[in-house]
Amino acid sequence: MTKVVGRDVPSSVGLRVRMMAGFKDLGSGTVTSVHADGGYCSVAWDSGSVDKVLFTGQQGDYYLELDEGDFPAGSGAAPALIGSGRTSPMAGDQPRPPSPPLLPQEGGSVGATPVRDQQSEQTQLQKQLLAQEVVKLRREVAELRATGANVPLTSDDDPQISKAKLEIATLEAQKAEVIAQTNAQKALLAKEVKHLRSEIDMTRARAQAAEPPAIESGDHGKEIVAALERRKEFEENFTRTLRDLRKELELSSLKSISAKNQLPIGVRSMIQLSNERIEKVMEEASQVPVEERLHIEALRLLIENSKLRKTLNDYAEGILHNTLSKVE
Repeated sequence: MTKVVGRDVPSSVGLRVRMMAGFKDLGSGTVTSVHADGGYCSVAWDSGSVDKVLFTGQQGDYYLELDEGDFPAGSGAAPALIGSGRTSPMAGDQPRPPSPPLLPQEGGSVGATPVRDQQSEQTQLQKQLLAQEVVKLRREVAELRATGANVPLTSDDDPQISKAKLEIATLEAQKAEVIAQTNAQKALLAKEVKHLRSEIDMTRARAQAAEPPAIESGDHGKEIVAALERRKEFEENFTRTLRDLRKELELSSLKSISAKNQLPIGVRSMIQLSNERIEKVMEEASQVPVEERLHIEALRLLIENSKLRKTLNDYAEGILHNTLSKVE
């Protein structure tokens, strides 16, 4: 008679078992650990494979039966081995005599029909339990999708996720370092701008305090007036050019590009377009004519700002590299 582990026989470490009828026959195996108060256990099969979870009463499911092939019927050896943790004969034990074959009774084989009917009932019961379990799991999956539950994976679940997390952490550290350097450069540039503005204010104050030079009449006076007019026109043109370049640089940001484009555009395309605009601004700034140190410093500040924007674009593309690769 088949003894179901967990129902007829308690599950214990060292118990010799087999899969019940209706499941894939894996041969004989030994229970290596018991969990959930005997609800399920782990089995190491003689073939070398290992099953971590086999139900022995959990949720009303039974997967294992006692393997009595190693113990002759009525010998009483199975309980002794189970209690002592032995799963195979010790050295020096006498080999067990083979079980005598069952002789057919009159009118048919011994117990063939009851055993077959019992196996059929167990198989049908296992199918019903498995169907109920599948329905339950599908319902749980549907609920998780409906509620938007997100089960985080650990680095042990997927080595690629662990590698991606390491790359993200590295990029974040690099980004923080670049931001710190950028802030330091901004502070230095702000200090230089403040110093230049103070020089401009002092120059204007001295110019206003000094008496205006007398403009001589004649050709020399006309030359001075013409030179002053050219100087004024140059200053106005330089200021206008610098203001236009600054506006173009502001329009090169990803936010401005995303807001102005009516058609959908990818992140890589926006970064590429932003870098092209920044390089155009830098090229135009390098061709602007200058006359004084103040002009040179103003253009240098503009070019440094352009380089910082381009560096931030590169780091943004690096941080989003794995995400963009998966999306594409």
